[in-house]
Amino acid sequence: MQYRRVAGNPVTIRTMATAAAGAILIGAGAAAMIRATIGVTPWDVLTTAVSARTGLTVGTTGALLSLVAFAACAPFGRLPGWGNLVTMVGVSGAVDLGLAVLGEPEPVVGRVLLYGLGVPVVCFGVALVVLADIGVGPLEMVMLVATDRSVPLVRARMVIEGTTLTLGWLLGGALGLGTALFAVAAGPLIATSLRMQRATVRRRAEVAAPPLRS
Repeated sequence: MQYRRVAGNPVTIRTMATAAAGAILIGAGAAAMIRATIGVTPWDVLTTAVSARTGLTVGTTGALLSLVAFAACAPFGRLPGWGNLVTMVGVSGAVDLGLAVLGEPEPVVGRVLLYGLGVPVVCFGVALVVLADIGVGPLEMVMLVATDRSVPLVRARMVIEGTTLTLGWLLGGALGLGTALFAVAAGPLIATSLRMQRATVRRRAEVAAPPLRS
C-alpha cells in the first residue's frame, strides 16, 4: 500500500502562520457559538458531547478525536502532516481559551449576537486554512479515504457529516437551530472569505512585483 500525505502547498513559515491564524479563528468562533447555546458546528456537536461525558475540555476532546480519525485513516494510505498538527493545536487551544474567557450571555439578544459573531469568524478561519493548503481536518481526511475508493465526494461528505452529527446528538451534544443555520450559511461565507483573501494576496503580489522595463 502506498502511504501519502495530502498534496498542497509547501510547509513554510508563511503557510504555517496562515494555517495557525485560521485555526485560532476557528477555535475562537467555535467557543463563541458554544457559549451562545443556539447551536454549534456538526463537529462540535460531537466534541461537546464527548467533553460532557468525559470531563475533558472541548479543545482537548477535539484534538483527541482528530488523532483518532487520523489514526483510522493511516491504514488506508492517508497520513497527516505538519499542517494537520498546527491546525489541530491551534483550534484546540483557542476553543479552550475562548470558553475560559467568554461567559454565557443571559439575554437572548446577547446570545444571538455572540452566535452571529462566531459563525463568520469560524468561516473566515476555515478560509485561511484552505488558503494555506498544508493540511486538512479530520473529517476531510476521512472524506479523502472514501474518495480514494471511488465514493463520490458529495455523498462521502454527506455521510460523514451526518454520522458525526447523529453520533454527537445521541451522546447529548449541543445540537440546536444554530447548527442548521451554520450548515446553510457556512458555504457562502467561506467562499466569500476565500475570494477576499485571494484577492488580497494578488494585490500584495502585484505591489511587490518589480515594474517591467520597456
